[in-house]
Amino acid sequence: MTFRPALTVTEWPSVRPTESQSHYRDSVHWTEHAPLLIDNGSSELRAGFATSTLDEPMYVYDNIVSRFRDRKRGSNVVLCGTDCYVDAQARGNIKSPFDGDVVCGFDTMEYMLDYTFMKLGIDTDRIDHPMLMTETLCNPEYSRSRTYGETLTKEMNELLFEAYNVPSVNYGLDSLFSAYANDVREDGLIVSAGRTTTTIVPLVKGVGKLDNAKRLSWGGVPATDFLLKLLQLKYPTCPQKITAFETQSMLEELCYVSSDYDAEIRSFQNPDNLANVDRVVQLPYSAPEPKEKTQEELEKIAERKRAAGQRLQEQTRLMRQEKALRNENDLKYYTLLREWKDKEAPDAYLARLESEGFDSEQEFEKTWKRLDTAVRKNRAEELGEQFEEEKKEPEFPLVDVPDAELDEEGVKEKRRQRLLKAGYEARQRARAEKEEEKRLQAEKEEKERQEQRENPTAWLQKVRAQYDQVLQRIRDRKRMREMLPNRKSAAAQQRMKSITALASEQDSTSSGSQRRRKRGNDEDTFGADDNDWAVYRTINDAANEEEDAQDHETLAELEQKLLEFDEAFSEEHTYAAMLVRKTKLTNTFLRGYEPKWDPDDAIQFHQLHLNVERIRVPEISWQPIIAGIDQAGVGELSRHVLQSMEAVDRDRMIRHVLVTGRYAQLPGFDTRLQSVLRSYLPPQAPLQVRRARHARFDPWLGMRQWVQDQAETFRATSVSRADYEEKGAGWFQEHALSAAWRA
Repeated sequence: MTFRPALTVTEWPSVRPTESQSHYRDSVHWTEHAPLLIDNGSSELRAGFATSTLDEPMYVYDNIVSRFRDRKRGSNVVLCGTDCYVDAQARGNIKSPFDGDVVCGFDTMEYMLDYTFMKLGIDTDRIDHPMLMTETLCNPEYSRSRTYGETLTKEMNELLFEAYNVPSVNYGLDSLFSAYANDVREDGLIVSAGRTTTTIVPLVKGVGKLDNAKRLSWGGVPATDFLLKLLQLKYPTCPQKITAFETQSMLEELCYVSSDYDAEIRSFQNPDNLANVDRVVQLPYSAPEPKEKTQEELEKIAERKRAAGQRLQEQTRLMRQEKALRNENDLKYYTLLREWKDKEAPDAYLARLESEGFDSEQEFEKTWKRLDTAVRKNRAEELGEQFEEEKKEPEFPLVDVPDAELDEEGVKEKRRQRLLKAGYEARQRARAEKEEEKRLQAEKEEKERQEQRENPTAWLQKVRAQYDQVLQRIRDRKRMREMLPNRKSAAAQQRMKSITALASEQDSTSSGSQRRRKRGNDEDTFGADDNDWAVYRTINDAANEEEDAQDHETLAELEQKLLEFDEAFSEEHTYAAMLVRKTKLTNTFLRGYEPKWDPDDAIQFHQLHLNVERIRVPEISWQPIIAGIDQAGVGELSRHVLQSMEAVDRDRMIRHVLVTGRYAQLPGFDTRLQSVLRSYLPPQAPLQVRRARHARFDPWLGMRQWVQDQAETFRATSVSRADYEEKGAGWFQEHALSAAWRA
């Protein structure tokens, strides 16, 4: 498996440098009053003159406008096209003249036209050029002209004639112009997948049969939004905000149309197949720049550390000397004080101790012993000898003395000694139990080694059986934890029965008798009986972390034995390997196969892995129900269009099936369309599906070629200013490539 480097995406398109204005009055465009061609797409606006000899439009930029107030300059700013990406404030105020693929914001459209004419160098008071613009299929009437009461909507015709005084204007369908540029001029089927919609338009005898055309409300923008939602669900903790432009870059560069979606999705059940299609996307991030120190600086730092360490050692040595001297002096003083015990009465001796700050003789003796031990230990260290503290069995002389023979202080001391004795005996029992446990464990290991030497096969079978039992207990406990949240499961029902039994008024005791708990009468003695704890452990068996940890520890020991002595047992058979295999598909889906996921790596933390999404998002064009769209897919719509035509026309159309549009340029789109259509057509049908040569610029190139080839048709079907003033804004001249042709 070959590791592929991460794809780095830019956050926003770079602002293009300012271009020099064209010498408009010195050009052939001005002298010949060349038609002005504008491919008014919802994603891009492409403009140029019909007399241009370039292989692409003269100017191409995003069809967006940003209006905002610059607080530093205190003025309003209007940016158009790619300039809208200049900064965050401009990006936050971006608007498009389109709602879907229909022009609705004519104020914004006016800014775009002003910007376009400025780019073309037109410096006259009016636009003295015939115009040809594209429009979408099923363009609603109100986008052309519509009256609401007494208010006339500012529609395209009004905008061009009233604001720019154009001599004439003509409209046409972008997909039909693209077909004209690709030499599909008589019969064919044009499938155009654009920014917001996908259209299927039949072309018969050079005329677009728009009554038989179909439209799918899915294109590049909804696909980008859908991919963005998938990534947000997949990486909810992603530290970097994923922008729409980044998502669009992923869609266009990494996604493809699967030839057999269902079969490929099933193949992804194998993590290796999923890893083969995995692509890594590196989001922009700012990594901390480590400041590299010079060798001289490193040596100075090391010297400072050594000096600081020496000063600390010297301070510690001095503190130890002072403490040792202080202990020597205290021990001498307390030794002299201790000698008074044999020289005076007990009451006087106790009063002397109280004057020195001790509450009792026992406290004084404890302090004296501590000082004596510290002094002897320090002397042994100075001589370089090993100090061994004398361990004496503690004595508790007052434990067996009756309370009547003791005063109040003696009774308190007796209680203290009793607690100390109980703790000492408990420690002794625990030590004995531990030693006994070690002895039994040693005997068990010795017996196991003997069984292994005498009958290795039977020993291996025994270890394997123990391994299976422990593994089954772990699995049962895990399954129990998974079942408990479901209140209708058998485990949850049994647990509720046990809880109900505990909460009932009559609880069973170990002897089989019954006791009744009454409010305010009987004391709650739950837990005093071992059976109570047995029921409690039964209820909480699924959450018993102690038993689970013990089983995992036992499982690791048995796995170590099997790995060492069982040739049929390898690392692939261990419990950890089984868990990795079980979660391998999920891990590959989230973090890919390589490199290994490291949450502390800032680079990996800003990476996205695209695998299933690469085919899932494009598949919506063929199965819109995936995104909740109640429409037919591209293949089914194409079949409906073909079946709605006459058999003779259909046989000619299938020879020229053209795929155009920016979204249709995803790899595999034409192959999938051909396979779908082939399944509907007879085996000998002459089906030919091909891509547009320049899907991005073919509509504009087709407009230029149509104007040059059919200049008379262009002039005859254009709406002149006289027609506009005489017949109104709703008057249109239709032609074979227009959006409302009626033969």
